[in-house]
Amino acid sequence: MKKILTHLALLSASAFPCLSASVPNPKHISKEANWVAHFDFQSILRSKIGSALLAEAQKDPQFTQKLNGMKAVFGLDLEKLGSATAYGSGKKDEGVVIAKGGINSVQIEGFAALNENVSVQKRGEKTLYSFKKGAFCSLGPDSIIASTSKKLLVPGLDVLSGKSPGQKNNQMISHLSAMMEKPMAIITVRVPKVLAILRDGQPVSAPEAAIMKKADLVGFAVSEEGPAMRMAMAMQAENEETAEHLENVLRGGSSLLALGAGIDIDRNLNEILPHIKTSVSREKRIVGLQLEVDSAFLLKKIREEMAKKEGSRQENKVE
Repeated sequence: MKKILTHLALLSASAFPCLSASVPNPKHISKEANWVAHFDFQSILRSKIGSALLAEAQKDPQFTQKLNGMKAVFGLDLEKLGSATAYGSGKKDEGVVIAKGGINSVQIEGFAALNENVSVQKRGEKTLYSFKKGAFCSLGPDSIIASTSKKLLVPGLDVLSGKSPGQKNNQMISHLSAMMEKPMAIITVRVPKVLAILRDGQPVSAPEAAIMKKADLVGFAVSEEGPAMRMAMAMQAENEETAEHLENVLRGGSSLLALGAGIDIDRNLNEILPHIKTSVSREKRIVGLQLEVDSAFLLKKIREEMAKKEGSRQENKVE
């Protein structure tokens, strides 16, 4: 999963316009998927924090040089990145990515064809490129689908073309979309199935696992609305009684955050807590928690952390 998400920046799609939306299209996602992640890169790049960090990074000649190199080799244009949807079963290194915008698919096909270890196969009008680890197929002028293996690429193409059924609906995506207007990123996980895969028969004893076991589906989303960044988490419980218990737990945690703002707990926390607004909601089996933080304050803290790391890096160079 980590490898395929790392390559998101090299992928995009235009043959399927729905992918440019701020939420994923369930019909493009396999019924077997236990986790789904969707990123709207244009919303991220246009956000106060995203645009400020990009402008800061572009002041570094090495960063600009790397971007120019990526564009020359892969046709990647960072400022034109569109959106990407990724999904998988939960197994290690098993995932599919469909993405849109900011890449020249003809250029990346040409680059792949030069690799002596590439395996090229025709499937109808499509050309599949597969390697020891990973495979991809162009979907149009700036369109691509990639996977961690050829075995996953073909089913992914079948779902996109309608030969295989996709998901009818994802309740958690719908709920998160209602919680925030235009999410920049959404992630949903079918907890019981993913936990079963991750633990591989071994018991999970972590404190948070007890809560997670009570949730059928968990989702996270991030958006920028006005001067603030909003983060939402939602959990779909196995029944309404459990949902009520989860709601009480979250309301208790929210109260502790508010209480902590007036108590000398930790210097960093004391500075951050007054800037965080929380709210808890419940709709039948789905419990939601929202956090809101002033974008300017968050950007200030990010820049402070970046400055600290740069200072440490310079000190290490001197030593």
